[in-house]
Amino acid sequence: MKKVIIPIALIVIIGSLLTYFLKNNSNKILSEYDLLGLSVTEMVDSLEAQTIDRDEMVASISATELTISTEDSVLKYSIPDDLFYLSFAPYITKTHPCGTHNLVTCRGELKNQSFDILIVDQIGNVLVDDTLISHDNGFVGVWLPRDIQGTIYITYGQWSVTKSIQTFDDSFTCLTDLLLVQS
Repeated sequence: MKKVIIPIALIVIIGSLLTYFLKNNSNKILSEYDLLGLSVTEMVDSLEAQTIDRDEMVASISATELTISTEDSVLKYSIPDDLFYLSFAPYITKTHPCGTHNLVTCRGELKNQSFDILIVDQIGNVLVDDTLISHDNGFVGVWLPRDIQGTIYITYGQWSVTKSIQTFDDSFTCLTDLLLVQS
């Protein structure tokens, strides 16, 4: 009987210790970047607005998951089933190819600039109609309903661009091919 109890007790103790250390490490990372206690959508919004050294952390967002990676840890959080995060960076002269947005390492050309944004779904419902300011990383991020097709219209002074978008599980969360042309 002792031969069975000792291995089981060791497994329980080791499992408890691992859980304790992983949770404390997660809390440490979240605290360090002011993310502790935030919902996933709030974490994404906060990370998009922060300027973080690329060597400290990577935070990517797919259609279904936010992944925060440091040298020591990888934290994963599910995106709510009814939401989709689209981050976009209009440009005039320089861009980069991107599909899965990295909230920390992706950089757009037009930082801290105001854009008039209109996003309409395929049946004409207006999802976004606002003036939004790009962050220090040159990106603007919006939460949209999942599983729609639509169009994004961006105006920047005398410049504009129109692009089809979609928000399915296999859709890109990073839109960088938004070449602004003079209207």
